[in-house]
Amino acid sequence: MKGESRRRFVGIVAGLLTAIFLGGCQTIGGSGMPQIFVGFSTATPSPTPAVSPTPAPTATATPEPRPFDFHQTSNLLVLGTDRRAGWTDWRTDSIMIVGLDREYGRAAVLSVPRDLYIEIPGYGQARINQVDYVGEKILKVKGGGPALVSQVISDTLGLTTDHWIRIELTGFRDFVDALGGVTVHLDCPFFELIYDAENEEWTYFELPAGDVLMDGETAYRFVTLRYLESDFGRSRRQRQFLWALRNKAITADLILRLPELWTAFQDTFSTDLSILQMLDLAKFGLSLSPENIKASALTGKQLERYITESGADVLKIADTAAVQALIDNIWDAPAMALTNRADPDACRTKPDHVPSYLSTIPGLPNATPAAPEPSQAEENQAGE
Repeated sequence: MKGESRRRFVGIVAGLLTAIFLGGCQTIGGSGMPQIFVGFSTATPSPTPAVSPTPAPTATATPEPRPFDFHQTSNLLVLGTDRRAGWTDWRTDSIMIVGLDREYGRAAVLSVPRDLYIEIPGYGQARINQVDYVGEKILKVKGGGPALVSQVISDTLGLTTDHWIRIELTGFRDFVDALGGVTVHLDCPFFELIYDAENEEWTYFELPAGDVLMDGETAYRFVTLRYLESDFGRSRRQRQFLWALRNKAITADLILRLPELWTAFQDTFSTDLSILQMLDLAKFGLSLSPENIKASALTGKQLERYITESGADVLKIADTAAVQALIDNIWDAPAMALTNRADPDACRTKPDHVPSYLSTIPGLPNATPAAPEPSQAEENQAGE
């Protein structure tokens, strides 16, 4: 395999790896083949032995899985960027660390918020979503932006990552459309603010409760908008969509859609994994049961709001012990399949006005004063 074909194939495998592996696959069937022949009714019974047989040895109990610890697993860094052709700058607004426990057949996903304010070696303090660009274009470190993100993750959270996959949103819409859309179950109606530049007014992007078949554009808005729910809510929705994408990827007839997928992903994925490594990871992902894939995130339980000297509104780690506890106990986190589920009888209501805090966002028009920023309770809930 060479040239363009190899590059496209890497993109397709990386895309499906992300969808399938992060979601895993429900195993089918029981614990083994049934016993067909249990004996013959016409067989002559054996004589009673003269001595008692030696008792069978006591079966050894299956050992309980050890505590799930990101410090002991093989970890994969997954980056989602808004980089597009011709852009000289970009941000990495989706950062996930995937821990792989091959011995016990399980995995966990930890989301890191884009606004986390950290120290970039050789550069200074900045949001973590700037690290990929800084490493790639400014510092030009060995290994590029993902290598610098990996170093910052290690310095900040004490987690090492062995490999990385970078997903660019340029082909996201086309990929979803090539799959025939992705169905996401919403317990509550979804609404988020979006600015209509053509009519110069704020409006709502809304989806009903229930099973919603999302095309590429709908899915893009679902995983990117964050004016009302903040980055915590968007992070939940991204993990929820990944799970739905997993379900679609393992049931769709992908062979018939390969031409469309090639076109959608030829310039969308980059990774330091080889094709064989990606296929191996996909195979491992397909062996996982949904209950053995956990998902969690850094939220208001571990972080606090901070205003920088330049006036930037960011997040800083408020309690390092709480961060460590989240990492050490991630196996106790909910299954990824349950991400963003809610009580249908306790759904949010849509605000009557545009929240006043939107007026502080550069490039957006002044908003009408109304609802406050997402509460601390909402931010805490983002990790549940």
